[in-house]
Amino acid sequence: MKRSFTGFFIPVVFGLTVLACSDRKKRDTTKAVFDESAVAVRLAAVESGEYSLPVTSSGLISTETESKLSFKINGVVSKIYVEEGESVIKGQLLASLDLTEIDAQVGQAKNNLEKTKRDLERGQRLLKDSAATLEQIQNLQTAYDVADENLRIVSFNRQFSTIRANTSGKVIRKFVNEGELIVGGSPVVAINSADQNNWIVKIGLPDVDWVRVKKGDKAKITTDAYPNEFFEGNLNIINEGADAFNGLYQAEVRINPGGKKLASGLFAKVEIAPSVKRKLQHIPIEALVEGQGKKAFVFVVNADGKSVQKLPIEVAYMEDKAAFISHGLDKVKQVVTAGAAFLTENSSVKIEP
Repeated sequence: MKRSFTGFFIPVVFGLTVLACSDRKKRDTTKAVFDESAVAVRLAAVESGEYSLPVTSSGLISTETESKLSFKINGVVSKIYVEEGESVIKGQLLASLDLTEIDAQVGQAKNNLEKTKRDLERGQRLLKDSAATLEQIQNLQTAYDVADENLRIVSFNRQFSTIRANTSGKVIRKFVNEGELIVGGSPVVAINSADQNNWIVKIGLPDVDWVRVKKGDKAKITTDAYPNEFFEGNLNIINEGADAFNGLYQAEVRINPGGKKLASGLFAKVEIAPSVKRKLQHIPIEALVEGQGKKAFVFVVNADGKSVQKLPIEVAYMEDKAAFISHGLDKVKQVVTAGAAFLTENSSVKIEP
């Protein structure tokens, strides 16, 4: 009996051992399948700090003293003494009108003044002889004064029938040619003070950007004339009233040319760094998923280290390889970067160093 029992026990033990090994192998296989389905990800820290959202705009380069010079009166252009690109000095004669008509007006005013003067002197003598009334003398005095003022007017107009440079610089544009009939106030030539290196960019700012900048804020200016380079500058003037046509607030950014050659009319892009800062978090751009406008999502790993959660965030701006977040990450320390694009809310993950 003993031998028979022993023979029966051995097969049973062997069978139980086989079943246990099979069950362990099954569990190991299931575990292996689970591990293989997990998405490998890397994490990046959420960093906080005081940052300022850059203000971007664009405009044309010019100078502070750029002037469009014109005649005061109508007339025929007699002579233009300069060409575009030519250097000029302050007070230099640039253009003149045909003076035939204006000189005739000056002569007419002089003759009228002389006549009224003679009439006034004659009336004063008659008044002494009681042959004229005081009222007549007063009328003659008024006529004389009016003639004197008319002479002053036409003499002043004659003075501005020529154009002289109001500053030393260069002629950047010539609007008319000799022999053309021009209306007073219409531009004839434009000059700037390029020799003084007071270059500026005139830009327009919407109200949301206008409130964030102030005079003296630093700026970075780029232009196609110097690719892969930028000029330093600062915000010099900010208008307090909006433009009636486009609703933008006009501003001027002064440029430091750094010895490089600039010209009026060059198109420039401006990026202003406001001195007023706000608290923001920033993360790598690759952590963002499903972005639309300022809205986006990020994935964060839960406390178990295996499951993930999808969080909505609001992006303030992006710069270089960083995304600056205004809302959504206040209590988050790390976000998923590498592998985020392959995740869903039901994904399991394994964190790689």
